Amino acid sequence: MSFGIRSSVTSAPLPAEFLDWQVKLRRWTMEHRNGSPHAGVAPVLAVRQPGVGPGVALHSLIVGLLPRADRLAAKTAEFRALYESGEGRARVIYDRGIEYLRSYYASADDFDPHVVTSLLPRDTPAVRALRADARCALLFYVFDLDDRSEEGRFRCLQVNCHAEVHEDGPLFENVWWHNTLFHGKLDEQAMLCFRHVSTYDTRFGMLEPL
Repeated sequence: MSFGIRSSVTSAPLPAEFLDWQVKLRRWTMEHRNGSPHAGVAPVLAVRQPGVGPGVALHSLIVGLLPRADRLAAKTAEFRALYESGEGRARVIYDRGIEYLRSYYASADDFDPHVVTSLLPRDTPAVRALRADARCALLFYVFDLDDRSEEGRFRCLQVNCHAEVHEDGPLFENVWWHNTLFHGKLDEQAMLCFRHVSTYDTRFGMLEPL
């Protein structure tokens, strides 16, 4: 079952430098943080919610990437096989997942250039709001002014999207099995597929399109 605006919205490719950063950042977290998320993969979701403050609610998320369409089914099968090979041994599954993802995040060319994803309990206020109005923005803020590395340098980006809410199907399965490697089998989940519309650099009050 899926919700959200689909056929009437044409997504645009994510900025190439954004997708490249996301892939490199995830590989870096696997190599140096044992998978612990960096602020750069934890945007704030801004979604319309009448009656809440100025009519917009802000929700913290961890977002992921989808394999490109011709690799989706194979990668889902690999995630599932990794989990099932160590089922009942959470630490073994976690460690195997980290090792796998060190090579999984090799190149931006391996990923769908139009979307980012997240997995949430299906009845959270954020999911309910997106079912009602798919328009939203992901706000990426990395504020470390001293880190000059490609992964950690200062960024403020507003990624405008239309969201699809999936409760089954191949996109849901991919994200759910990926998440299962690190958090176990979770019930009553919804996968958010954020289809990119436009991106702006918002540093220091700017609004510059990328």
